[in-house]
Amino acid sequence: MKHLVISVIGQDSPGLVDTLSDTVFQHHGNWLASSLTQLAGQFAGILQISVEEQYEAALITALKSQQAFHIHVVDGNETPPAEQTIALTVSGNDRRGIVNQVSHLLGQNGINISKLKTETKSAPAWGYPLFYAYFQLETKTEIDLDEIQSQLEQLADDLTIDFD
Repeated sequence: MKHLVISVIGQDSPGLVDTLSDTVFQHHGNWLASSLTQLAGQFAGILQISVEEQYEAALITALKSQQAFHIHVVDGNETPPAEQTIALTVSGNDRRGIVNQVSHLLGQNGINISKLKTETKSAPAWGYPLFYAYFQLETKTEIDLDEIQSQLEQLADDLTIDFD
């Protein structure tokens, strides 16, 4: 069984997920995991598909022939589970560089970002947008969360850092 990781982007319109899922189904693929979203009028996402090797080429050809999408396919592989999974929430006044600074600090500490969701929300009483980032982190070893939190809080006075 082959595992494929497929990135997809295209102009958002009704029925795009149906088209993708039908193509996968019709070519003997199994939809395992995905993260799909609409951003600025575009539909974007990433999928993990399993398929028997004899159907792989036909599935990839069928996916890439879809006119509504730009598709990129790579081989996936099994990864060993992390020893520790941590949820991190960062919030604060929106400004350039928050994701850059946080991801840099995490990388320097050997922490892998397995998922990241960000958004800005209007703060009606404040007059400027607030930024929120939701990280799922994985480490292969135990880390000192208090030390990481201290380092993250030093990035800016207006950031709030929460771990779960």
